Amino acid sequence: MKHFFLVLLVLIYLAFPVQAANSAVNTYIPNQESDQELVQRLENIKAAMAKIRFCYNENCFYRNITSRIIPPSNALANYSATISATIDRPSTVLDTADYTLNLINHRWQLIKGEEYTDVAEYLFNGDRYEIFSVHSSRTIRGKLDQARKDGSLKSGYLTFYYDIFDNGIEKIKAPKI
Repeated sequence: MKHFFLVLLVLIYLAFPVQAANSAVNTYIPNQESDQELVQRLENIKAAMAKIRFCYNENCFYRNITSRIIPPSNALANYSATISATIDRPSTVLDTADYTLNLINHRWQLIKGEEYTDVAEYLFNGDRYEIFSVHSSRTIRGKLDQARKDGSLKSGYLTFYYDIFDNGIEKIKAPKI
């Protein structure tokens, strides 16, 4: 009986070759960027971030910008990164911003963000937002494209999403020839 199961296993193995399993692995394209290049590109994003206003106030900027790159946990996972900053604006409390990025298709992509100020808590997920206003004690939800058209959202994420990124996807400059 043991011999029968062994022969059956061999027949199954021959009928369904390992190449099918390997083809799934071979379709994965590993990161072609070096660690140094990923760090440099993240540093470029942070440098651009330091030049934009967080809100419409003239004195409203990101400060103390830090980042961290998290290597993939396995061969099929993506690199991820976090960017954190304090927000320099007229406020009675320390305002902060935290953003999460993933390396997808060899570009950093802005996945989500959180911004905390003395007047509101902002939560972003891709191109959607949710704001809890301290003044009105209510939650406002919407899409970034409409908020951008209306000019109704005072948030760093909006500028980050459209101006530093291209709809949340890292802008990569073409090489100079």
